[in-house]
Amino acid sequence: MARIFSEFTEEKLEQIRNHPYYASLRESILEKAEFYLENDPPVIKFSKIHLYVTTGNREKFQSDYSDYESRMLNLFLAYLITDSDKYVEALADVIWNICDFESWSIPAHVNESLPIELRRQNLDLCSCVMGYRMAEILHFTEGRLPELVLKRARAEIRYRIIDSFAKYDERTFSWYAKIDNWASVCIAGILATYLYEATEEEIEAQLPRMRKIAENYLSGFKDDGCCTEGYGYWNYGFSFFCLFAKMLFDYTDGRINYFADGKVHKIAMFQQNILMNRSQCLSFSDGDLTFSPHPWLSHFLKGIYPDMQLPALPEECPTKYATRPIRYLVWCNPEIKNTALEPVSHIFEDAQWFLYHGNGYALGAKAGHNKEFHNHNDVGSFIISKGECATFSDPGCGEYTADYFSKNRYNLFITSSRAHSVPIINGEYQVEGKRDGEVMIAEKRRFKFRMDNGYIISTLTSLTRDFECLDDGVRMTDEYSFSETPTSVAERFVSLLPISTEEGRLLCGESVMHFDASLFDTTVRSEQVPRKGGITDTVYYADLVVKVPSKEMKFTFEFK
Repeated sequence: MARIFSEFTEEKLEQIRNHPYYASLRESILEKAEFYLENDPPVIKFSKIHLYVTTGNREKFQSDYSDYESRMLNLFLAYLITDSDKYVEALADVIWNICDFESWSIPAHVNESLPIELRRQNLDLCSCVMGYRMAEILHFTEGRLPELVLKRARAEIRYRIIDSFAKYDERTFSWYAKIDNWASVCIAGILATYLYEATEEEIEAQLPRMRKIAENYLSGFKDDGCCTEGYGYWNYGFSFFCLFAKMLFDYTDGRINYFADGKVHKIAMFQQNILMNRSQCLSFSDGDLTFSPHPWLSHFLKGIYPDMQLPALPEECPTKYATRPIRYLVWCNPEIKNTALEPVSHIFEDAQWFLYHGNGYALGAKAGHNKEFHNHNDVGSFIISKGECATFSDPGCGEYTADYFSKNRYNLFITSSRAHSVPIINGEYQVEGKRDGEVMIAEKRRFKFRMDNGYIISTLTSLTRDFECLDDGVRMTDEYSFSETPTSVAERFVSLLPISTEEGRLLCGESVMHFDASLFDTTVRSEQVPRKGGITDTVYYADLVVKVPSKEMKFTFEFK
């Protein structure tokens, strides 16, 4: 086992059982385990599976699915820290129940029209991870779980994961050729499953394919290491890549070391270069404004890269890890001293993201294009932070539904340019597509770029946005050129905080935006936006409508 999970030693297990860093977590594990012992899991119903087809809702079934996964992980942790048979008995029931699942994939990832065999063998984010987590638990509970449970679980893992990966190619599972988080998450789960449950001959036969898929994921990053999917997908996709790389490093006794790759090092530094303030970060694409670093991943990366700067992390292992994989606990290191990461200015040259920290404020802005991973139509979007709070902002990710990942994606408010601080021209919004823009100036305190690539408007010949970072705030200048006089132009400014107006000023949190009131008619509106987990946010937006459009226009806005 040292060649698969070398860091999970007897000494580490004793630390988890006894060290004060894990004390609150141990209590939470046992408290949650008692709840699971006293309360049966939800019944898996076809009606909830079918909801995705009938309504587009994916959360109701996924909540039930996650309950089983959380039970399995928690009861395993409870067994590890107590060595009690009562948790093993309950764990056996949960594993048996999961073996009953018609598919280990979620409805959003497996079409109901597929043959039953392929639905059972479907490889997606959830099935690959389920296989890995179950295989790992089987390894550490062998000799304690009933023999029939072990045999059945191993047969299901082999059929659903090992045999499926060996049998099907990218014509069946398109993610084999993807260069986003799907590639890293799925292939990490598959490698782990193989290492725990396949023969060495099977591992060696499939390892070249696995490495190719992992390297596809790396190819999705440019040399600047920016995760254009958003910070949450760095936490998700890159953490699974780290799992893949560490397992392969152990399995090959260090001969294959992805961590020595300079690009991987740059990707690892992404987290420390996106802070708007101490609690918020760049939220472009399907990102999230809330900065939520994972101690287990941050500690692990610090052990690999000493030059990594750690964010402020909890003094204790988070209690939410009571329903997480054992690796979360093992990769946490109580000996690493807590620090407070200072937000820094940074330019991601390839992604065309800009971040500057001035005297009491910060500016984040993006150029880029509208065909990025987890794309929003947001060329030119920006965030202003003042007083440790984002004022004018990019609202980030919406609720994941069938529509969210369909041809209707940009009809939704949150993913369209309607929810971003970018102009509306002739009543038209930005459109999807990889039309590369041009960064004209990218200096520490200035970021100027063309953003007409975000639009398909035949009469628009040029549109530039120019940010100048001053001692007391930000000056933004938009300059337009048209071949014909536009019918209308509106400058939109977006926030998750209420916006109010005064003559020549927009007020938002601690920010004040100054403009020439004689040039614009101003309106302020809001829109309710659904988020993950059934939460609804209000997005506020102010439109400054140009009173007298012309072929050549230049407008300046100052944020104080």
